[in-house]
Amino acid sequence: MIKDLGQGYKIIDNKFILRYDNEVFKKFYKIIDFETFKITATNAEFDNDGFASTVYFEDKKHIYLESAFTSFCILENAKPDDFKIVDIQKGYTFSNGNYYRHNDKMPFDLSKAKHLNDYHIQVEDQLYFGDVILIENVDLESFKIPYPDLIQNLAIDKNHVFFKGKIIPKANAQTFKILEGCLDGTYYLECDNAFYAKDDKYAYFIRTINNEVKVIKSKSLNDFHFKVIDERGYAFDNEYSYYIGKRTKL
Repeated sequence: MIKDLGQGYKIIDNKFILRYDNEVFKKFYKIIDFETFKITATNAEFDNDGFASTVYFEDKKHIYLESAFTSFCILENAKPDDFKIVDIQKGYTFSNGNYYRHNDKMPFDLSKAKHLNDYHIQVEDQLYFGDVILIENVDLESFKIPYPDLIQNLAIDKNHVFFKGKIIPKANAQTFKILEGCLDGTYYLECDNAFYAKDDKYAYFIRTINNEVKVIKSKSLNDFHFKVIDERGYAFDNEYSYYIGKRTKL
């Protein structure tokens, strides 16, 4: 007996599961109820070719998830009888009094959340980064995202500079700025993820795609600047050039 679940998934004889003829989910066979196992929701309708990169399953006891962000898993404490999709593109769901982003329980009530941008969320008197990281020691009144179109995961308040929800320890929030050459629209190969900044004491290399902030202790900070050469972005002081944060003696 073959039960077609859709999106390439099939149950064979209520004993094993195939996805495009490859057996999957074997580690969960002792948990899955094959009689009631089915697809609850997918994000296929949002993809041009109808491919689902996020799939929610359920049986009589559990909610399961497989996505580009997590391998097949049980959604902890979620119940089939009250499970709801809030925003499948963002991975937001609700069940049993909990909001989830993908397979993570969210630490706040999403219905009370105000999205400041794609990364920062305010929930009453608290701020979160990426839906799960509480931003600590933040001054809400002065909090801002200074480069919202280019560096959405960098923020500042009157006391601190934050990168991905964490304080950059040495940065001076009063004088911290991204170098103008990184912001003037000139194309370079890493222009969407690699930036240089400085304050009154240090320079910084920031790589947004791999959670990197490198402090540069330049001896000629006043002359620290950015320039594009052959479509590559370099910073310079009087002693060194810097490419992707690595310095080379001039």
